[in-house]
Amino acid sequence: MKTKFIIYFFIISASFIVYSCASTSKAPSDKSAEAKSFTAPEEKGSVYLYRTGRAVGAAGQLAVKVNGIDAGGTGPGTFFKWDLTPGNYTFFSSTAEASAVVQLDVKAGEVYYIRQDARLGVGNGRVTMKEVGEQQGQREVSGCRLLVSSYIPE
Repeated sequence: MKTKFIIYFFIISASFIVYSCASTSKAPSDKSAEAKSFTAPEEKGSVYLYRTGRAVGAAGQLAVKVNGIDAGGTGPGTFFKWDLTPGNYTFFSSTAEASAVVQLDVKAGEVYYIRQDARLGVGNGRVTMKEVGEQQGQREVSGCRLLVSSYIPE
């Protein structure tokens, strides 16, 4: 009886983990390549939020919010790109052990890069985010795959 319980518990837990990791879809390859033009529309600013394919702390998705609205979750080697109306934006991510916030004053025609990292923690992973420069951002985003965001800019 105890063995059956353990098996059922394992199956349910594994199903939950697989489901939670699959909640953000990857965009088609052509859209991913198009997003890597690293240009912003004249009347909007573009923000890239990305996560490199690091091996340490790489497992699992890290949820992202933009101005308090769920945007989806990043996995290793993925990125979001948003073309945003100029203004102030708050990008937020958290785990049970840490949270990270980056605030940007987005300007028309400008491109911004936010690097998100997952690190090992005591019981759960930790998240960090920071704005990085154009050269580093473009180089690192080039090795990532575009995600479909549930955050729809105005």
